[in-house]
Amino acid sequence: MKYDGIKGFIFDMDGTMFDTERVYYKFWKITAEERGFIITDEMIDKMRGASVENIGVLFKKVNPDFDYMEERSVRKRHIYDYLKVHGIPKKAGLDELFSWLKKKNYRLALGSSSIKEQVMMYLDKTDYTGKFDYICAGDMIKNGKPAPDIYLHCAEKLGLKPEECIVVEDSPNGIRAGYAAGCRVFGIKDMSELDEVRDMLTEEPETLTDIIRIFEQE
Repeated sequence: MKYDGIKGFIFDMDGTMFDTERVYYKFWKITAEERGFIITDEMIDKMRGASVENIGVLFKKVNPDFDYMEERSVRKRHIYDYLKVHGIPKKAGLDELFSWLKKKNYRLALGSSSIKEQVMMYLDKTDYTGKFDYICAGDMIKNGKPAPDIYLHCAEKLGLKPEECIVVEDSPNGIRAGYAAGCRVFGIKDMSELDEVRDMLTEEPETLTDIIRIFEQE
């Protein structure tokens, strides 16, 4: 069978597990209007799923007179205030998929570009911290997405070879990282178009629940 050799899943977080990319987009726009820097839809598309360092470089090219980390901090406060009131929205099928994965005894890791403080807050508030065998945040590795480091590291920590893992991603930067690591990549479209990375995908499920269907139909 096609996926007999798969022993683990490595998940991206924002846009894959949680429907937070729309919140981030909203507060990029709000913060830019408040603070006077430039942020375009094209910039946000390129930033999505990338490391903090890579985002900072892109931001600085367009806004040389602004300090990225300062503006990021302002935007982050807006985001946290919003999520405190509205909660962290889960993507459709998340609970069902994780219940199924646990029953099937797959090893599970999280590989997110977000910093550890943010990752752990989101997981704690959604009761997902204990569902993973290993958690890696963007500030725990040297080279962030689209470099493959985070997925290579997660596979190693799971005790698996990259080819024994499926990476579940929503962004082109994350998909490139999973593909370069040698993992099979399932791409679920969120806010980014996947046309440019479609040839890197093993599967393109519409929802998280479709992952169960893909495996059970084998």
